[in-house]
Amino acid sequence: MLVILSGVAGSGKDTVKKEIIKRMDNVVSIPSMTDRPMRNRRCCRRNIYICK
Repeated sequence: MLVILSGVAGSGKDTVKKEIIKRMDNVVSIPSMTDRPMRNRRCCRRNIYICK
C-alpha cells in the first residue's frame, strides 16, 4: 500500500503521518520533496529534498 499525504502548510500532515506510523506495523516514511526555492533558514529536524 502507498499512502501520499498532501496538503497546505499547517494542515496536519506530520500529525497524521506520526499516527499512521504509531498504529500500523511495517510502515516506512520517506523524506519530503519539494520544488520550491530553498528558504534562507534551514530546519535541522527535517529531511527535505529540493528538486530543480
